[in-house]
Amino acid sequence: MPSLRSYLLLAVSFFLLGCSQTLVPAPRLPVLSQQQGDAALLTRLHADWQVLGQRSADAGEREAALKRYNAGLLLLIQRLRYDYSRYRDSNRYDGLSVVHHMSASGKKLIMLYDDIVPAAEVPLVDLQERYTTPGIGVALVGIIPPEKVQNADGMFNIATRGSVSALTAVLSFNREGSPVLQLIPRQQQDDVRVGCRTYPLAADWSALLEVYWHITRVKDDRVLGLFRPQKLRSTTGLSSLTPYDPDKIPVILTHGLLSSAGTFDKLVNRLIGDPRIRETYQFWYFNYPTGVAWTVSARAYRESLSALRQQVDPLHRNRNWDNMVVVGHSMGGLITHYSQCLEPWELLRVTDIPHVDRYLSPEYIDKPFPVPQLNPLRQDYFFRPVEAGLVVYMATPHRGAPVARYRLAAFISKLVTLPQTLLREAYNIATLQDDMLLLNPQEAYQWFTSIGQLKPDSYSIRGLQGLRVRDVPTHSIIGDRGENTCPRCSDGVVPYWSSHIAWGTETIVPYDHSVQDCPESAEDMKRLLYAYALRLPAARKQRALLRCTEQVNHRGAAVRK
Repeated sequence: MPSLRSYLLLAVSFFLLGCSQTLVPAPRLPVLSQQQGDAALLTRLHADWQVLGQRSADAGEREAALKRYNAGLLLLIQRLRYDYSRYRDSNRYDGLSVVHHMSASGKKLIMLYDDIVPAAEVPLVDLQERYTTPGIGVALVGIIPPEKVQNADGMFNIATRGSVSALTAVLSFNREGSPVLQLIPRQQQDDVRVGCRTYPLAADWSALLEVYWHITRVKDDRVLGLFRPQKLRSTTGLSSLTPYDPDKIPVILTHGLLSSAGTFDKLVNRLIGDPRIRETYQFWYFNYPTGVAWTVSARAYRESLSALRQQVDPLHRNRNWDNMVVVGHSMGGLITHYSQCLEPWELLRVTDIPHVDRYLSPEYIDKPFPVPQLNPLRQDYFFRPVEAGLVVYMATPHRGAPVARYRLAAFISKLVTLPQTLLREAYNIATLQDDMLLLNPQEAYQWFTSIGQLKPDSYSIRGLQGLRVRDVPTHSIIGDRGENTCPRCSDGVVPYWSSHIAWGTETIVPYDHSVQDCPESAEDMKRLLYAYALRLPAARKQRALLRCTEQVNHRGAAVRK
């Protein structure tokens, strides 16, 4: 009879197979362009371009011309993409010139992309709604290969996995009637001038997200991050879909156990589909291996935030960073909660380490312990809190998750293989002084496994209850599976008594533990972000600030009105 281990591995295999779907369509030769002919297509595009720019054209004429223009331009883009993939020749149209938009550091943006895909051809696989911005041009997704990500200004992405960029193709015509093709980065420009009129640039935000998660393959790492966390060291840290923008408020999203940054795909899709949210906020993901204890991952979280701000705002003058929004789902909420604590070292009071009380002081944030073997504790328990302006918890087990006690959870915990560095720290904690055994090795091992630290009676969960947190606006989104039985409810993993906190506000949504996928959660987040932005009238526009590094795309008057 098959063992439990066999069933588990079979389930994991099906899980991973479901993550490997082909998403980016292959270049194809559109049939209509063959029938119409290239010269005739360019002639019609020129005629529609002239109508769009005429002051005398009425709304109906311009609407019809815009529809014809966008349809014809899509055919042209498809033909160019097909020709380039087959012949590696993008100059098969006589007289067609291409404008190479430049990045902030003077690089040709067109040189970044291995492929440029029409967004209309990208199917929605994981996302449920498609959010677009209607306008002129053809929405595109530019695919940046891994070896070129470092050359993309302001891009901070999952290591060596590539990225994407939102582009809009516009075919303009100069005074002589010669066609000029522009591939405009949407983060640099929102509209375009046609004659005496201005039109918004078309965009497809959902296609961009779909391709991003397909390129980075982060979702494929969910199981690996739990059982073999050392394999994901290169992908631990912060990443963003779009280049860093000093004029927008960062929103930091942290996922939970057996998950990845891709768990927020539906939530972010619904948020960036709203122009008010898109214009005010930028979304960042903290990705980490979930087999490691959340106190350890919180260290990487704080270090990643500190390193990013040091790179983009070394003088700490950008108020948008001070108004940062932090969002944590499930175990990611524990990482977020712990990083908001004022005296995190007090968590050690519930441990069995003798004489540790004498070292529970903020002075050890900046100086080592007299006992060298204790110094590994400083990284995880002695730090200054992350200074966020708004904190949001989603299905967070502040008091632990009872399911972590179950036999299956214990079995899974035994399959977790910790990195050698953490095993050495566990050994050091277990044998701190000479022959004195302060903790048994098995208990020390539990310090560094995520499931062990989710138990309600674990030292970390017990210690977290007594820690003071920063006094900032805090909101919780809690699931009850639609049963309307709160406060005696549960999302199926975390009961209400664990996800509820005494401070802040909360919203109950009719959903399971994956509350980030719930449409009501997205609406709740929109409400929170709208209200929060209104309280910060002077916090967004930072263009007068000192620009700090050429590696970041600091947008200015040269690239945006």
